[in-house]
Amino acid sequence: MSERTDPSQMNNEPQKLHAMGFGELLDTTFSLYRAHFRSFLVITSVYCVAMLIVFSIVFLDDSVGRGARIAIWISTISVIFGVSVFVVTGLVFASAEVYLDGRIRTGAVLRQGMRRFFQCFIGSLLFGLIACLSLLLTNILFAVLVDAYITTVGIGGVNVFLLNFTVGLVFVIIIVYFAGFFLPYWSFFVSTVSLEERSMRVGLRRSRELIRGTRLRVVGMVLAIFLLSLAIGVIFRIAFGFLLSLTEHVGMMEFLKTFRWTTYSQLLENQSETSLSYVLMYLINVGVDTFTMPIWVIGCTLLYFDQRIRKEGFDIEMMETHQGE
Repeated sequence: MSERTDPSQMNNEPQKLHAMGFGELLDTTFSLYRAHFRSFLVITSVYCVAMLIVFSIVFLDDSVGRGARIAIWISTISVIFGVSVFVVTGLVFASAEVYLDGRIRTGAVLRQGMRRFFQCFIGSLLFGLIACLSLLLTNILFAVLVDAYITTVGIGGVNVFLLNFTVGLVFVIIIVYFAGFFLPYWSFFVSTVSLEERSMRVGLRRSRELIRGTRLRVVGMVLAIFLLSLAIGVIFRIAFGFLLSLTEHVGMMEFLKTFRWTTYSQLLENQSETSLSYVLMYLINVGVDTFTMPIWVIGCTLLYFDQRIRKEGFDIEMMETHQGE
């Protein structure tokens, strides 16, 4: 039986590059995260601090006026998007460093992330806008078809339960389809632009090249990595929700409602009614997001290298590079 590497011994040892199956990729992801937990957390703390600043801005005095507060909110969301892209870019560099060299130089990682920030930010913004627009237009078209069907058969001829079930199922399928289409391209785009220092245009082409021929495998693995990270976050949130419910100040269901990103807007509408426990719930959610973010970034970065190994012989290239040094 082959020996397994002790994660505690992986701090300063580069990984032996080879193609990995899904199970080994996940094992390597968690091993790298566990061995370099503090370094990854330092990088993601930038996101956490940014979110704390958001809360400070949101709780400005009401005298600024609702219109001004909405303008501040929109501007703040834009900044948070930029910070998130910067943190993801830094995590990609950190994941590559620890995978290839066995160590993370946090300062160098943050400087590299800043240097490639503009390309990653613009590319991510375009991906997000195209994905949202495509999703919106698809849902509008679907809603028009449903409305046309109801008009044709009449209200009396519609089975409400079956219609609601079908609408819900189709909506989930649409979400999964667009996530499966855009997430792999976006994750490979960020890795390519960051690590290979490519332009946005070349980064898009490289993403297609790396995914071509193995689309189903890549889509399945990317979705699984994101869903696993999401599931871990949900487990932590439920655990914190249970602990908060024991204080009898916050109910479990009330806490679970704060999972949705749309509820952040409630801080604008219900500021006067917001209690300390309500703020605490949002802070817990931010903390959980900060903790789980490295999981999916490391996993997607390792998948990027795995695709390069399978399609381009990247492991042989690195071996020859090291032998020539």
